[in-house]
Amino acid sequence: MAGRPIPNSLKKQMQKATVKHTDMPNEMKTEVVDIIAGSIDKFTLPTGVNFEGATRAIKDALDKSYGFNWHCAMGKGFCFDVTAQNGTLMHCYYQGELAILVYKC
Repeated sequence: MAGRPIPNSLKKQMQKATVKHTDMPNEMKTEVVDIIAGSIDKFTLPTGVNFEGATRAIKDALDKSYGFNWHCAMGKGFCFDVTAQNGTLMHCYYQGELAILVYKC
């Protein structure tokens, strides 16, 4: 992606999160991807994504569905090294440029 903007027509095709790495069971992975996509869509403004609102919504939904102590990080440029419970880590991209990390510890 070396600095070129993604065309809007391609972004519409990429409305679902692309999972880079996960150790979640398939059913849980599908539900978490849906939660992520729904939360980001809900907090997308004409000026961009409200990261704080979207991450809070994702965390609250995961806490409610799968128990407490979930964490969510979202951004366009970050790296991570976390320790998570087995079966709870997911790193994915939304629309090709927005990285999302969710995990439970």
